[in-house]
Amino acid sequence: MNRWNTGLVAGVLALLTASVAAQTAYPNKPIRLIVPIAAGGPSDAAARALARGLAARLGQQVVVDNRPGANTGIGAGAALNADPDGYTLLFALASNAGLPSLSKTSPYKSITDFSPVATIGGNTQCLVVPSSVPAKTLVEFATHAKASPQPLMRGANNVSEDMVAGQITSALGFTLERVPYKGAPQLLPDLLEGRLQAAVLPIGASISHVRSGRLVMLGCSVAERMAALPTVPTLAESGVSAVPLITAHFVLGPPRMPAEIVERLATAVRQAAVTAEFKQEMDRLLIVGPVRSPAETRQLLLQAEAQYAQYVRETGASID
Repeated sequence: MNRWNTGLVAGVLALLTASVAAQTAYPNKPIRLIVPIAAGGPSDAAARALARGLAARLGQQVVVDNRPGANTGIGAGAALNADPDGYTLLFALASNAGLPSLSKTSPYKSITDFSPVATIGGNTQCLVVPSSVPAKTLVEFATHAKASPQPLMRGANNVSEDMVAGQITSALGFTLERVPYKGAPQLLPDLLEGRLQAAVLPIGASISHVRSGRLVMLGCSVAERMAALPTVPTLAESGVSAVPLITAHFVLGPPRMPAEIVERLATAVRQAAVTAEFKQEMDRLLIVGPVRSPAETRQLLLQAEAQYAQYVRETGASID
């Protein structure tokens, strides 16, 4: 083959290689973001805000797929078993880290089975009661619960809420009967009407009703009072000495997702999180916390997992 033909062949091969690379460059089709809870709550709103930001930066539609049920296990299981090609992601709650400790039916043995991509802010969990309940403080509520001839009913829809509720009832010496729901939107009507007497909920799910006077916020699982709610005490101020719950939302991929795809997604999350639109939505939802890298996300996942495991060891808690 002469030099001219050799150069022509090399040129054609280069063009073909570039064409194939362009066709297969990630992402080249819509991405599915699984949210393991029902639509309508603050975590769902945060996921949708992130999906919009990611779509703008990745050049592909990011579709939110709500998969509630089994205490977030259904959605997490769907993401766990997906192809690790970057087209299926999980918008996990911190409570997903506790699922293996709390349930024998968890689809994964450890939250680190997933590929960590990024962390965004989390929901602060607070105990709220209907205004019809004769209590304005946690201590008054504990006294009311102990004196009630029937167990007071607590609505719940994920394990992080169960953990905070368990910390409260254990520290103050009373019990609440757990009533399961798929999500905060399904729980709130019964709480507002007094058919439930308590719930631990993210601030974003209850704040409008607290401000309207229909709900009373008795305490929040934080180290310091929140600037947006200066009159609401921390749990520690009410006699609950347990370490505040780790709260965050995690973007995770299936196991063994390629490093280059992880980094592409992590960069897109960082870029989306600094936009005015995303920040405004997080402020509205009262979701706070930094954006973390894949390595930092893995460390926070391990810390959350350890916190739940310790809670289960100390209390024997289970959601089965």
